[in-house]
Amino acid sequence: MRVWLQEMTGNETGWMAWCLDVHGFATWSSSEAQVLGKVPNKLMEHQVWLAKHGLVSPKVEGDVRVVERVRGNEVLFSWDYAPCEAGEIDRTLGLLSASRDDLVQTVGGLPARALDWDPPYRSFADWATWRNVRAILAHIANCETHYYLPAINHESSLPPASSGGDWMQFLPAHREETVTYLRKLATSPDRARVDFGEGDAWSVRKVLRRLVWHELLHLMSIRRIGRDFERCT
Repeated sequence: MRVWLQEMTGNETGWMAWCLDVHGFATWSSSEAQVLGKVPNKLMEHQVWLAKHGLVSPKVEGDVRVVERVRGNEVLFSWDYAPCEAGEIDRTLGLLSASRDDLVQTVGGLPARALDWDPPYRSFADWATWRNVRAILAHIANCETHYYLPAINHESSLPPASSGGDWMQFLPAHREETVTYLRKLATSPDRARVDFGEGDAWSVRKVLRRLVWHELLHLMSIRRIGRDFERCT
């Protein structure tokens, strides 16, 4: 079972373990030892999710083996430098469709008051303005079209989503733009697009894995908020 480790620095700390053989899967913990210990069970949970949506997961067997370690928040693994294959974009689109189905079903099942409820968590970073469900939904939409895709040469035609807007309108609008761009990218001769910006590094492969991981991460947060809303109100 191959794992790529990322030690976070600056505003975000801890360790991310990416299993790049299973597209979009990653898990976090506060130490290297802890995150490596979490990988097998978290990966099993992810594979159950894939099976639920009829998606195939590559077989990953054996003990956890670290392939590479990098340090920093917006950095690349060696794997990220290579041009992506068209099939990787197809897999990304399939995973995004599954995660979006779960997201819409989850949010649609919440009481209206839960969308604006401010959970009493102490672990929010100062710079993370997406505390309630509405704000998280706007953050998901904006990350796709105004953060990830611009890193690989996309200029959005949409204004940033606002948490005061209708999530049932801005979520599909931003996703449609994302899907359209990725399908166009699949036919491009330039599917690497490695770029070192102002202290950050991006590529097509990095954006693809981050798109999937990001929505699943915040889907988990929204489910937690929903459970805690029921307990606290």
